[in-house]
Amino acid sequence: MRGSSSRLVVVGLAAGGVLLAGCGMGTASRQVTSDDDLARFHDQKVDWKPCPAADVPQPQQDQDEPPEFECASVTVPLDYDRPDGKRIELALNRLPATDRDHRLGPLLTNPGGPGESGLEYVYQTAPDQLSSKLRARYDIIGMDPRGVGRSSPVRCMTYREYSRLQQRETDPAKVAEAFARSCEKKSGDLLPFVGSDNAARDLDVVRAALGADKLDYLGFSYGTELGQFYAEQFPRRVGRMALDSVVNPTTARDYAARAVAFETALGVFVQSCLDKGHCPMGSRRAAVLAKIDGLVDRARSKPLATGRGTPPVGAETLVQGIYQAMYQEGAWPALSKALAAAFAGDGRPLGAFLEAGDGSPDPDEDAVGGNSAVDCIQHRPEDRTPEAVRESIAEAGRDAPLFGREFAAGAIWRCAKWPAPSIPLAGRALTAEGAPEILLVNNRNDPATPVSGARGVEGQLADATLVTNDSGGHLFYPKGRCTQQVVDDFLLRGKLPAGNKTCHDRDA
Repeated sequence: MRGSSSRLVVVGLAAGGVLLAGCGMGTASRQVTSDDDLARFHDQKVDWKPCPAADVPQPQQDQDEPPEFECASVTVPLDYDRPDGKRIELALNRLPATDRDHRLGPLLTNPGGPGESGLEYVYQTAPDQLSSKLRARYDIIGMDPRGVGRSSPVRCMTYREYSRLQQRETDPAKVAEAFARSCEKKSGDLLPFVGSDNAARDLDVVRAALGADKLDYLGFSYGTELGQFYAEQFPRRVGRMALDSVVNPTTARDYAARAVAFETALGVFVQSCLDKGHCPMGSRRAAVLAKIDGLVDRARSKPLATGRGTPPVGAETLVQGIYQAMYQEGAWPALSKALAAAFAGDGRPLGAFLEAGDGSPDPDEDAVGGNSAVDCIQHRPEDRTPEAVRESIAEAGRDAPLFGREFAAGAIWRCAKWPAPSIPLAGRALTAEGAPEILLVNNRNDPATPVSGARGVEGQLADATLVTNDSGGHLFYPKGRCTQQVVDDFLLRGKLPAGNKTCHDRDA
């Protein structure tokens, strides 16, 4: 761990964005620029070349043939209402299909965020996460969406600068205002054009440039929202679309509901420990939850010592560590032991647990500008008065005492102070009328994208099927044989499960 100051940045920014979990709702009713206006963009040819060696991950020792990644870029208009105006470049990479004779075409992917790099997903995650069957038949395509990574990234202050700001300013409204000013100063011309509606249009340009008549797409978390926007704008260009851990854009702004989902996941975590017997944290659910609350309260006034050479753990760092562990059930046994030791006054195991899961970024990296830009342009609070913002934060705290206030405060204030004009909600659900059937998959106890959101989207889309997995944690694919087969069968053969639409896979 790099110290609590680095972690506070993650709590105030990245965690707030995760509570949005890819949330955002731009208008789906805007006029889509005609194909004639965009012909020069659709007709461009993608020039694939070997990716720079510095970007490609080092091959693993057990790899007989390391993946051969290729890179390219595609040009799109900054403003689709003015296609003759300024242009920007979108960075792409691909993992070519291993069975070229039976290749189905490109499979575009989005790992979520908003603000996650599609390039990094293909480099670091796709080779292991996606099945060998998918990788055999599809070229796996990564794309940094506009405003992210290597695609005209939104620039704000660095994590180091943000950490220093937090240390000298305790008022979250003033912190948010200073952060927003830095984004406007460095990226003011870009901010009005970053969002899901324009990113969906970018997807269609990429589809055409790749020579695909239809978009085959696999989106995770926020990527499911992007997929819905695409299907709404271009329903007859949808091929096989699988959306994993589904965001409902019409409810994604409900901070309290999302914080409650994490509180629910915490209860599931405790109950799972008790059900296995000899739970190190205790023998009664209510008592264990009370111990966790007490530990956090004590850490607010006196950070928990974690051993020589390791900084003490304050309340925000502790809550963040618990929050991150709710994403993956495989981390729960280690968290149980670490919390049990902390209850007894020994913070060393907890310090080691947080160190192992430390997601603190490079302090000189940009502080999630792309995440903020997408979130805030699309659903800035209508009432941005201090009184209204404080009430929204208080509501989240009442409904979810552990997670609500910590995470809602940064996100709500940040969007309330955002400098770019907002795109108003269209006032209707995304239906994707005319698109082929879309596959939705979700874990039943996913805290980041609750299954209620997936059910809402299933009801809104004109043609969609939801498959659930009786498990917690974030992301459905691939927890096991059933979850992998559901997604693979659909993307490879267009086959949906008949009858029972529930898997029972758990984290390995």
